[in-house]
Amino acid sequence: MEPPVKRGRPRKFDEELTLDLIMKVFWRHGYAATSLDQIAEATGLNRPSLYAAFGSKKDMFLKSIERFADRMEIHLRKAGSRATGAKARMKDIMAAAVDLYTGKSDLTAAAHGCLAVSTLPSEAPQDPDFQLALGSVLLRMDTGFARLILHETKGSMCDAQAEEIAQHLALVLHGLSIRARSGEDPEKLKKLSSSAVDRLIPD
Repeated sequence: MEPPVKRGRPRKFDEELTLDLIMKVFWRHGYAATSLDQIAEATGLNRPSLYAAFGSKKDMFLKSIERFADRMEIHLRKAGSRATGAKARMKDIMAAAVDLYTGKSDLTAAAHGCLAVSTLPSEAPQDPDFQLALGSVLLRMDTGFARLILHETKGSMCDAQAEEIAQHLALVLHGLSIRARSGEDPEKLKKLSSSAVDRLIPD
């Protein structure tokens, strides 16, 4: 008779909640300035447990970026579902993004801006994986905005025009992220975002 297979001890922590904690450490400090000791302290886990669950520091960072993008998409989609019309929906989405960037959402209570925009640009030139991750986040935003604009304008503009407007709106969000991280007033940022929507989306 073959001996029974020994099974590893089950993990006694919630991986999604733990990844959220890891994400917040990277969000605050950036990739290079974040140490594994900081991650261990924030999560209450030792290095072997972290490595076993999430891989290397780089793996943790990339998973944090993906987790952030998923949670931000849910946050913005929910905000954009309360109104009708391209302008109204986009204004709600931009305002919700400002809330997220300034620490007024269930993702974080800190004004750290956008995790991807705040941390990836300084790392992307040195690492193709980080460059790919940044490109994926930007494309995801561009595509989502363009799809919403096309849907709400009901064929009054071509795909290329909607895509260009979407990219301009994404650029506005990137700027709002930087200003949020610098401590600018959230209401001022919301006014800027609303003005941008009025200028970019035709009546």
